[in-house]
Amino acid sequence: MDVLTGRVVVGYDGSEQSGDAVDWAAAEARRRGLPLTVLHAVDYLGMMPNAVGPSGWPAAFAEDAAKIAPAGADRARNLARGVSVAPLTEITGAAGALVQASKAAALLVVGTHGRANLPGVLLGSVAFIVTAHAHCPVVVVRGGSCRRAGPDRPVVVGFDGSPEAAAAVRYAADVAADTSAPLTVITTYRPISPWILSGADYASHPTDQARPDFEAIARMAARDTAISGLRMARQHHPGLPAAQRAIRGPAADVLSSAAEQAGLLVLGSRGHGGFAGLLLGSVGHRVIHTSPCPVVVVHGGTPQNEQHPAPDAVTQPA
Repeated sequence: MDVLTGRVVVGYDGSEQSGDAVDWAAAEARRRGLPLTVLHAVDYLGMMPNAVGPSGWPAAFAEDAAKIAPAGADRARNLARGVSVAPLTEITGAAGALVQASKAAALLVVGTHGRANLPGVLLGSVAFIVTAHAHCPVVVVRGGSCRRAGPDRPVVVGFDGSPEAAAAVRYAADVAADTSAPLTVITTYRPISPWILSGADYASHPTDQARPDFEAIARMAARDTAISGLRMARQHHPGLPAAQRAIRGPAADVLSSAAEQAGLLVLGSRGHGGFAGLLLGSVGHRVIHTSPCPVVVVHGGTPQNEQHPAPDAVTQPA
């Protein structure tokens, strides 16, 4: 529908945390020159003690719900004057409404927390579900983490050589170029323990001096992968100030630490190696909820004819 197509869409439930998401979305819509939709989703059935449907919903509550999206739209207009802003209220669960909106939106923005007394409305689990299933890039803005990329705030992107990570690198390079921000490409690694080798393989290296240096092998493979991501970014934006880093440690810890001084952290929707299951399990949940800066999750891999396979890395999932 026109109120969603090609727009920045932000979820809003009236809480201050979701207000931070509206503030970030409004500034981003102005930067991109795009219209903004403020979406409030309210699940009547989920909020009724006995599910009787909207017909049993008290009129006062319905009136309050109808005011939330317009209030968020007013907040956005005050912050980003000149941006076309439209409120939208959906009678459905928040996660479903946001995922559906992502099919037409250019960008989806959500907060990580909402009103505790409104079940299913922009709670942390909703942000997690949306990042895993949306059809467009999703920005997760935690309360107090509304900083933006710029010359003094780099864009950080996690890269593991997968097609999804390649899409994340291209997105990160675009943002860095548009905001005059430097770009940092990070690959994480954790060496394979020698104990997982077969007995014969391990016995073939009877002394410590003759055995492979698993730390060095993993580090070099990660470095090669990070370099390939950096090369990809510079092919996409020649002259872009960018650097690569290969860092040992669990992916969630490494990325959150790297984001301390960043304006934006960019991740692919899933990956392999150091980012295995990143947005499907505990690692992704931790990154979304612990990053000190906004996190954008990019969906969709690189077209087959544009893939840049990375060297095989000796790593184990973080």
